[in-house]
Amino acid sequence: MERQIAIYLRLSVEDADKRTGKMKDVSNSIASQRLLINRYLDQDAMLCQVPRIEFCDDGFSGTNFHRPSFTHMMELVRKREISCVIVKDLSRFGRDYLEVGDYLEHIFPFLGVRFISINDDYDSSKHKGETIGMNFAFKNLIYDYYSKDLSRKVKSAMGMRQREATYVSCVPYGYKIQSEAKHQLVMDAETAPIVYRIFQEVIAGKSCTAIARELNAEGVPTPSEYKNIIRKNAVIRPQWTHHTIYNIIGNLKYTGTMVNHTRESRHIRDKSQRRVPKEEWYVRENAHEAIVSQEEYEAANSAIQRRHKTARKSHDCSDRVYFCGHCGGKLEKANGTVFACPFHRYHKSSPCQDVRWKKSKLEEIIFEALKKQIQIAQINVDSYKAETKHRSDDAIIQLTLLQSQYEFINREKVTRYEEYHEGKLTVEEYLEVKQQLMVKQSVLKEQIDDYKAKLEEIRKRQEISEEKQTLIAQISGISDKVLKSHLYDAIEKVLVFDEETIQIIWKFDDLPDNLDKSMGVSA
Repeated sequence: MERQIAIYLRLSVEDADKRTGKMKDVSNSIASQRLLINRYLDQDAMLCQVPRIEFCDDGFSGTNFHRPSFTHMMELVRKREISCVIVKDLSRFGRDYLEVGDYLEHIFPFLGVRFISINDDYDSSKHKGETIGMNFAFKNLIYDYYSKDLSRKVKSAMGMRQREATYVSCVPYGYKIQSEAKHQLVMDAETAPIVYRIFQEVIAGKSCTAIARELNAEGVPTPSEYKNIIRKNAVIRPQWTHHTIYNIIGNLKYTGTMVNHTRESRHIRDKSQRRVPKEEWYVRENAHEAIVSQEEYEAANSAIQRRHKTARKSHDCSDRVYFCGHCGGKLEKANGTVFACPFHRYHKSSPCQDVRWKKSKLEEIIFEALKKQIQIAQINVDSYKAETKHRSDDAIIQLTLLQSQYEFINREKVTRYEEYHEGKLTVEEYLEVKQQLMVKQSVLKEQIDDYKAKLEEIRKRQEISEEKQTLIAQISGISDKVLKSHLYDAIEKVLVFDEETIQIIWKFDDLPDNLDKSMGVSA
């Protein structure tokens, strides 16, 4: 495969005004980055003809490298499918100066990848054997400190808003942001009646599951679905569940009371937040319009049997691979013996109600399928081994013939020289014959090198296939009891459609090669 140029584009959520949705700096937009990079490549005589592939992380921070398109790009880089990475400027690549420096100083040079940052006037091909330079390093450091400083300022501003107990986070279902004051909530005429209805039905004694079933039957948009309708995002329609109803009933904001600072980050770039003790919450009553009264809120919460929190226990989650083939939801495990789809509760009639299997029966079927997969792998390895041996034999024969021809030309060159020395050939005749022989040898040399490379690749594959054959033999010799204990190591997902139909999605393309790692099998 011909190596390509990777065009990397990134736009952070901080680059846009959250209220208007417009770019703070238009030059940082994805379209502007793409235009600048393609124009640069088109004007470069060496790069304009090289195939290009684009990677775009829209809405991802540059403070870390956990970005989907960046990860995909680096996978191709490691597979030697990319020869050059180009960005608008260094801040688009990343803002952590230590990690960015590591990529530029070590990772890309080791992988033989050229790196270009247009606005920074940096091209690694012009800095071979040199460090990236103090100017470039300081600029990288400034980007990192800018990101940290911006994070502190945002956290400080958010903290001030939280202490004032004004709206700062996601808008609760039933409300929308007032157009004149973006930190003030007002009732949403479309969804507020639904919230009020939920409270009244719970007070009347209806269960959360029954309410969810009715809302699904009426086609009422769920909170997440309604949010995506507002944003014009196309997503798979979610369902109302008892958890959704439960969370609405427990939200104090529906009484007109604003509650902030219920969670907090312990440090900048913290990937998880801790729960804040209730006495440290920022609470302000009558902060916005109330959908329900305090009495209605308390009555609804009293009507729901809330479970008391218990200490978390570690459970074996290895069998959490079963999903409904109709709605895609994860199956519930009742009493540790039966898997069933819970979503039929939220619909009057649904194919999900047919999804019900005993765990023992499922494992029995999957175990038999696993043994068949191992048998198929054995057949495939044997077939592949025979095929590679045939290819190896052919390559050896061809290489031997080419080397014989090459040696024959060497002898021919000696013969012609002797004829020239004896006066049988003139200088011009000798030089012409010599040139012709050298051209033939050059062609033969290329063919010999190609066959040597092919033979080396075949030999490596033969070694791998022999190792796999040994491993399969060892796995085949494992007792059923041990193999069953590693049943879920090979499974990515099991889709259950009804009492007769399931689909197994295996975790590995090469089952035996990866099963041995989990079983501790060694050659």
